Amino acid sequence: MDKELHTILKETGNRNPFTVPENYFESFAAEIDTKIGKDRLSAKKLLKPWFYMAAMFVGVFLMGNLFYTVYQNNREIEADLYEMYVMSQIDQTVVMDYYPVESDGVE
Repeated sequence: MDKELHTILKETGNRNPFTVPENYFESFAAEIDTKIGKDRLSAKKLLKPWFYMAAMFVGVFLMGNLFYTVYQNNREIEADLYEMYVMSQIDQTVVMDYYPVESDGVE
């Protein structure tokens, strides 16, 4: 193994085995500019995240409106049920005593 490595180093000598293509560094900047110029963003790609965010806010607003409407309906139903419960627990004579009977002006 050592002999093989030694022979390879003798053959190679002091020269660099790696090369760079001709005019590589002179044309490097121009090639990068042309590649960057091709990748322009379209309006669709720029606006896509904004559309997603707008759709999310519309969805949150609609869900909030739905839950608020259901909450208001349940509140009205609970008030009616409470009134029916109270009326079922009170005797009719107590209700008649509670409301004054209007007479013909004589007390």
